[in-house]
Amino acid sequence: MLLCYNISMKIVAVVQHPNNFEPFFRACGCEYIFVTAEEFQNLSALEADVIFLDTDPKLAHSFRNIHTVFIGKKDADQLYEAYRYGVRHFIAFEDLSDRLPKLLHYLKSEIAAKKEAQHKIFMLKQYQKAIDSSNILSKTDINGIITYVNEEFCKISGYAKEELIGSNHNIVRHPDVPKSKFKEFWDTILAKKIWKGTVKNLDKSGNTFYVNTTVIPILDQKGEIAEFVAIRYDVTESVKLQERLQKKERELELLNKELEKRVEEKTKELRILNATLEKRVEEEVEKNREKDRLMFQQARFASMGEMMANIAHQWRQPLMELGLLLYKMVYANENEKQACYEKGKKLLSQMSQTIHDFQNFFRPNKKKEPFDPNEAILQAVSILEGSIKKKEIRLDLDLGNNLSCYGYPNEFSQVILNILSNAIEAFDDRLRKEKKIEIRCRKINDIIEIVIQDNAGGIEAKYLDKIFEPYFTTKKSKKGTGLGLYMSKMIIEESMEGELFVQNQDGGARFVIHLKKE
Repeated sequence: MLLCYNISMKIVAVVQHPNNFEPFFRACGCEYIFVTAEEFQNLSALEADVIFLDTDPKLAHSFRNIHTVFIGKKDADQLYEAYRYGVRHFIAFEDLSDRLPKLLHYLKSEIAAKKEAQHKIFMLKQYQKAIDSSNILSKTDINGIITYVNEEFCKISGYAKEELIGSNHNIVRHPDVPKSKFKEFWDTILAKKIWKGTVKNLDKSGNTFYVNTTVIPILDQKGEIAEFVAIRYDVTESVKLQERLQKKERELELLNKELEKRVEEKTKELRILNATLEKRVEEEVEKNREKDRLMFQQARFASMGEMMANIAHQWRQPLMELGLLLYKMVYANENEKQACYEKGKKLLSQMSQTIHDFQNFFRPNKKKEPFDPNEAILQAVSILEGSIKKKEIRLDLDLGNNLSCYGYPNEFSQVILNILSNAIEAFDDRLRKEKKIEIRCRKINDIIEIVIQDNAGGIEAKYLDKIFEPYFTTKKSKKGTGLGLYMSKMIIEESMEGELFVQNQDGGARFVIHLKKE
């Protein structure tokens, strides 16, 4: 027994004279096997595309789904009997050499087409399985009655298939969805157009879920709507995240307005308080040392007002960036939304740090302690960072390592803040192509030297001896209190037993602080 296989056509031949057929089978490129009638009847399973018989046509009875060819005499009774048992192709012995090649060619084409169709059906079932397992699917008739749902639909809705099939699709409709949206939906699909949108639904337990939905009208051969197929995927988490972000955006807007209101109120209060304190200090300046406390308090409040203005300025840019991030997230994919979320957290952290610095700055030190002057310098710089950037001033820092002083770190930071603020404001009255401030901190023998140098034109020579006097200011009317540098000198020289002086050098003012090393 000879058995060969061909991907296009497999033949089992139950014939008395195999030699009459083999040349034709070989020429056709078929896989073929010759068996006896007894062997054929004992086959438990048959993998064949075509059966050839030239003996008993009854053998074809059990294989009606396979092409069967009977070779016999030109006899009507025999032909009828073969047809009755499922034979669909007949060749007379005398026509074998003429008709067999043509029939083999025809059958080969038919079987190839059948296998291709079977393959397409198989692939379509695979595609359907893939879509069915990864999406939420349903079908309805033209009246919206559900005729099919997949497991994903049952999972998200909380209903069993038996509860859904035969029910109107309104079973999952959320009462918040306006009727106008459903009218637009039905107008679209009844016009034989595809509808797409995000739909708010309600599950069996009363929980809300959101799905991105595509509804496709299925047309019959006459072009009429036969049914509707809906493909959905769950976007509940994305929608809820968007809602939370929108809520945070509203909260940030309210926070910003409240902050602006408080800054305005505090500024107004500080102006009133400033005027009151100035008047009292002028009256008592020669009477007692209470003036020093009042002047220090006044200068501190003025600094607080300036710092609050700086904080408001520093918050403006992050708030704008947060607004842009929230807008961007509406159209972003999941990865981009996560990236926007992380950047937003970073911005909020920076804003929180600004408030933290502000609180630390105005927390008074009750006793002297060792501190790193570099940290105090950087604290003051961070508060004025917004103004420095806004006025396009280049800030150069040259801070030594392992430096330690003994004194009041917050008061020292306030001194640095006062000197830096004056340097920044000095550029307002002088045009400079390149604005620059340098801060240097280093150890010289037993002292720590801090130098703050700008290139804003310096201080007029006639004012150099008066610059540290109380109420002396070179600023325009109402812009300065004249107490900042006076307070700074008192802190450095009386409270911290150091030295503070100023000189003009390199086209600007040069403030020098000497502190004792710890």
